[in-house]
Amino acid sequence: MIWILFYYNSLPDMPEGCILFSPEVMHRDFFKCNPYNTGHYQYPQFETLSYDEGCHYKEVNNFLKKADGEKYVVFYTRHTNLEGTFKNKVIGFFKVGDCFVLPKKGFCASDKVLLPKNQSIKINYYSRGVPVSWGSSPVRNKIFQTLTSLRKNNGADISSNYKTETQNMMKRLQNFAGRKQIIDICENCNVKKQCYWGKCSAQNKEKKLKILYDMKASC
Repeated sequence: MIWILFYYNSLPDMPEGCILFSPEVMHRDFFKCNPYNTGHYQYPQFETLSYDEGCHYKEVNNFLKKADGEKYVVFYTRHTNLEGTFKNKVIGFFKVGDCFVLPKKGFCASDKVLLPKNQSIKINYYSRGVPVSWGSSPVRNKIFQTLTSLRKNNGADISSNYKTETQNMMKRLQNFAGRKQIIDICENCNVKKQCYWGKCSAQNKEKKLKILYDMKASC
């Protein structure tokens, strides 16, 4: 068994009462509103159970070239709460299944686990490098233990919830009427002043979503 650890940017916690997102799902940062994030707003793609070379071109290619047995991608993210504190946490994995080359080189998952927020696993890793099982990363043993535990914990998988919510959100974000609906919901929300996204003005929301989704921006 070999693995590679990939970081993705997640949506910060939304206040209780938010009707756009369920509180247990660690979504990627659709709105680019987490002030502690950096990039990778599209990954991981739990809604399609796939991963392509995207922003990790060299790492994905080197990983897939390896002939060692079973391959796993472990995902971690910076979970940020409403108070502004954050912890890096492992939230799940993909087991590498069939590979593809179009539209980009990548693979489909043959197995997966996505944990609810309250079961995600804290990890003390904050560097920019991409840890791998065949390297000498300081979290190597921790990830081995975590992955072993996750593989036995299929009952905790909420990837179907993630898939449904993500697909519904993307349908809205990819057209003007849907984006306006999201903004209107947020502007009329009673708890928007507690929310990273809600605090933005309607004008700024509209501008940001247009840049992110009208121009098909990715990483």
